[in-house]
Amino acid sequence: MDFKLRGTNVIGIELLTNRENFSVEGIKRFISEKKQLLKGARFLISVEDYLLNREELEELLNFISTEEKITFCGFKTNLKENRELCVSMGIPCDISTLELEKKRERSSTEEVKLVKKTLRSGDKETSTGDLIIMGDVNPGAEVEAGGDVYVLGNLRGFVRAGIGKSEGEVRALFFQAPRLELCGKEVEFERNEKFINFRARVKNGKIKIEHLKRGI
Repeated sequence: MDFKLRGTNVIGIELLTNRENFSVEGIKRFISEKKQLLKGARFLISVEDYLLNREELEELLNFISTEEKITFCGFKTNLKENRELCVSMGIPCDISTLELEKKRERSSTEEVKLVKKTLRSGDKETSTGDLIIMGDVNPGAEVEAGGDVYVLGNLRGFVRAGIGKSEGEVRALFFQAPRLELCGKEVEFERNEKFINFRARVKNGKIKIEHLKRGI
C-alpha cells in the first residue's frame, strides 16, 4: 500500500490517506517501516473522503500507543462524521482547510487567510475573515480576525477573533494561552492550563469552551 508523507510547519509529519488507499494494516506497516523518520516529530494522520469506524480507530490507537518515540497528535479530515466520532472517543481531530472553505458563505469583503508558518514573539497576523495558522502561535505573537481562527499547532499567544460578530469560534490542536477574546468576550485561563483539541465558540450570546483533555 502506497502512502505519502507531508511535512507541516509545526515540526510535524502528516500521513496522507484517502478512500482509495486507507487500510489499517497498511498504515501500521507504514509506521513500523518509517518509525525512525517519525521519531521526535508531531505525527498526524489525514483522512480524506473515507468514513472511519470505531473499530479502525481503536486498532490504530492501540498500535500507535506501543510506539513510545512517536508523538501522535490525532487526525485531520474533511468529513464531519469522522470528527464527531473522534471527539466522542477523545481523539484530537480537526477538519481540513478544504472543509473550512466550504463551511459557510462569506461576503465579498471577507477573506480566508492561510498562514504557513509559526508566529513568534512580536509577529502579528490579521484577516478580515477566517484565519488559519499552519504552525504555532508563540507567546508574544498576536492574531486578529473578523471571522474564525484555526491554529493547527500550539496556541500560546493572544487571539482576538469574531471582531464585530455575534458568533464565532477559535480552535487549536494544543492550547496554552493565558487569555483570548472572541466576539468581544474575553476569557482568561489559569497559569499552566493545557488543552488538547481546544475549541471556544460564541453562540446566542454565550461563550462555551470545549476540549478533549486538560492538564495542569
